[in-house]
Amino acid sequence: MGLGFFSEVKIMAVTYFIIGNRDFTKRWDVRDIVTDIKWTTDLSFSAGELQFTLLEVNEGFFPANGDAVSFHWDSNETFFGYIFSIKYNSDQTIDVVAYDRLRYLKNQDTIVWPVGNALQRFNSIMNRTNTPHDNLAVATVNLPAEVSDGKTYFDMLKSAFEATETMTGNRYAVRDQYGQVQFIRVRTNDDAYISDRTNVVIGDGSLMIDFTFGSSIDELYNVVKLIKETEDEQKRTVYTTKTSNSESSQRRYGTLQVVEKADDKLNDSQIQNRANQLLRQYNKEKINLTLNAIGHDVIRAGTRFYISIQDLRDIGIGTREVLATKVTHNFSHDWTMTIDAEID
Repeated sequence: MGLGFFSEVKIMAVTYFIIGNRDFTKRWDVRDIVTDIKWTTDLSFSAGELQFTLLEVNEGFFPANGDAVSFHWDSNETFFGYIFSIKYNSDQTIDVVAYDRLRYLKNQDTIVWPVGNALQRFNSIMNRTNTPHDNLAVATVNLPAEVSDGKTYFDMLKSAFEATETMTGNRYAVRDQYGQVQFIRVRTNDDAYISDRTNVVIGDGSLMIDFTFGSSIDELYNVVKLIKETEDEQKRTVYTTKTSNSESSQRRYGTLQVVEKADDKLNDSQIQNRANQLLRQYNKEKINLTLNAIGHDVIRAGTRFYISIQDLRDIGIGTREVLATKVTHNFSHDWTMTIDAEID
């Protein structure tokens, strides 16, 4: 697969910006009075956010919470969502915050889940909330039956996605694509399909303005201990303990141990397998990369792209694919983006 470099500066503009009531029976074109547009997407189970400022109030128009917002940048459908916050300033400007449909996944509910996979749970939530949706990946491993009592839909999905990743190494996410919520896969340990993989390269002479790089072991564990509590016939508590550890990691970082409670329905072999799975998940140095770059229309949270930065090659990080976990686009004459990326 060839890596295509993008070095040209694109002069783009707002080509469509409409605010209206929820069914758009009333609408206002605010292209000429909107400024400071900032669009943020984030993989951490949060809604896409659009912040913008209106420079003046048109006669007969003032935005209201709950109004719909439709925004196109350079004729591309960029954001569709609803206003959740308005601030009217003394200079007659209006600061507005709108969120995409993912905002409604903060709603709470109680659901009794049968045995099923993460995709089935996603589809169930989307149907329950009458949310337009699409599946861009599959998830086949079954999760045990459980009760989600008074939890947000985000929390329900997070639980299902994290359990699936622990068992399979596949990482899933949800995103809003101009009003349609999509189920996507952003990481895999095999050759399975990844939903948003691109050939875009950000680096020296290719979009990048600057970068920061850091690493941390604050959340690394190289000893995982699982403990199951059961009762014997005399009602005494019996503890079963299974441990998984990495000696090489302990020699490098010292012993970093985590203890978790195992499901009391698991047998000894299943507990050991679970400990091994958690060790693979926890025994990783966390590497963070933040890029400031010229705007590119395909980059958003969940996108995989390439980095090629000489200063990083000097410390052993060559050209490689990375995952955008949070992206903020600042739309102006000088369209830029800030990207938080994970290096696998």
